[in-house]
Formats: sequence, structure tokens, C-alpha cells
Amino acid sequence: MSYLTDNKISIAKLKAGDKKEFKKVYFEFFDVLYCLCLHYTNYQEISEDIVQDAFLKLWEIKAGLKKDTSIKNFLFTITKNSCLNYLKSQQIANKHLSLIKERQAYYSAKALENIGDEIFELEELKIKIDNSIEHLPDNIKAVFKMNRYESMKYSEIADYLNISKKTVEARISKALSILRKELRDYLPVDFS
Repeated sequence: MSYLTDNKISIAKLKAGDKKEFKKVYFEFFDVLYCLCLHYTNYQEISEDIVQDAFLKLWEIKAGLKKDTSIKNFLFTITKNSCLNYLKSQQIANKHLSLIKERQAYYSAKALENIGDEIFELEELKIKIDNSIEHLPDNIKAVFKMNRYESMKYSEIADYLNISKKTVEARISKALSILRKELRDYLPVDFS
């Protein structure tokens, strides 16, 4: 496959919103960008999303393109930076997951020391809570864990996930509603 050189791409047509020119760029670069992403992320869906976002950014800024803009370099740079951001977020998520596991181990040990014979009931409750949390929809679960396990404020979560504070509030509310229903037979008091 031969790749388009930047001089075969009409910046003027892109700036004018010419969909045929945009399609030409899309079909020329999608596969190579996708392979680049897949190499770093190891996830097809993530790679597709990153590449789609790169083309979306190109479309959004098309009016501001300069006549000497290298579309190839622009797309590669956006894609590379998005891959790096994804990998950094994964490192942070893994770090937080490790902290959560450490906390769970600590509290499990404390529970064993303090409860004695009641450990079986506590363990059953812990398993039920963990299972209920794990079965929450992914976006709701992530927000709930950040708030409850990592003590992040709604505004911090909103900034971290690049969503509104209202969305965070709605997701926490939904998580609590689901958990109340799931755990109503196990908890004598309100779970909020």
C-alpha cells in the first residue's frame, strides 16, 4: 500500500469541509494509525476509539489548518499522544487498584482480629458487597470506587474523567440505588 504524501492532500478542500477529501485521508491513514495504537494498547476497541478521535479532531480543526500543515504528522501526533494518555491512565488505574487491594487486605485482617466467631457473617457480607459493586455498570462502578475507596471528591472525579460534576453525582446516586436494592437483605441500615 502506498501512502498519500501531504502534497496529494488538498488542505484547501479539507478546510472547506470537502467530505470526499476527508474520506480520502481517512481511508489512507486509518489502518496504519490503528496498527500503531493496537501495538501500544493491545485492545482493538480502545485503538479504534483513539483513531476515530484523531480524525474527529482533524475534522473539528479543519478550518484552522494552514496550507503547509502535514496531515500525516498531525494524525500521528494526535494518535501517539492519545496512546500515551491512555497508557498513563492505565498506570494510574493499576496503582489505585493496588491500593484498594491493600486496603481490603488490611480491613480483612482487622476484621479477623476484632470479630472472631462472626467472621463468617462478615465475610459473606463483604463478598456480597464486592460482588454487587463489581456488577455495577463500568462507568458507574469506576465513579463509585473513586469516591468510596479512594476518597475522591465529586469535582476531582469529574476532572479526572473529564465529565461534569452533575454526571458524577448522578452516577453515585445510581450506584447507591442499585446497591440498596442488592443489599437490602444484608444491611439493616441505609447504605449511603
